[in-house]
Amino acid sequence: LHMIDIREPKHPRFAGCFSHVGTGNNGTGGTHDAQCVVYRGPDADYQGREICFGSNETALSIADVTDKANPKAIARATYPKVAYAHQGWLTEDHRYFYMNDEGDEMSRLVPGTRTLIWDVSDLDDPQLVGEYIAKTPSVDHNLYVKGDLVFESNYVSGLRILDITNREQPVEVGFFDTVPATDAPVFSGSWSNYPYFKSGIIVVTSMHEGVFVLRKKDVDI
Repeated sequence: LHMIDIREPKHPRFAGCFSHVGTGNNGTGGTHDAQCVVYRGPDADYQGREICFGSNETALSIADVTDKANPKAIARATYPKVAYAHQGWLTEDHRYFYMNDEGDEMSRLVPGTRTLIWDVSDLDDPQLVGEYIAKTPSVDHNLYVKGDLVFESNYVSGLRILDITNREQPVEVGFFDTVPATDAPVFSGSWSNYPYFKSGIIVVTSMHEGVFVLRKKDVDI
């Protein structure tokens, strides 16, 4: 995990590095992706501190990076049938972390696209409290949380929207399939999306199909 000081955007500076030993494919702390926040969650021990939630190939990594020169590991947690812990995002109250594994579908370890649900209300002891398995077998890539919705870019299955009003039991409430010809577990289709425009517009990218500008319709579930 590399940290860059961009307070002077034209002159970025290296600020620090953190390797969570025991995670990553080589055990050296390799981080594929991370979400770093000023923590506002329920764990009083860390409120107001800079906390990073890393998807570290083999595990979830949680670290306190407030002091860039001396970042500290808080916890690490693995899960069944791990293939490649890829990316994840916190709920807005910092109580749950939704994570994807980019390799489990392709390796036939799970029957459908899997989203891992972590209760991180105690940062020292994150708990895997559920898994959402979709009906499609496609590989998942980046996901983002906005309010009570998770916006997932699931390669050839395109954009998938989950309602997480019940945090541990997601329900799919919408989708936009960018590659309707297939849902196979392959690396093609949608890599990412951006659901944070105030207008409600969602931008979705798809490798060979282009950029899609969408708006979610409200539905009863």
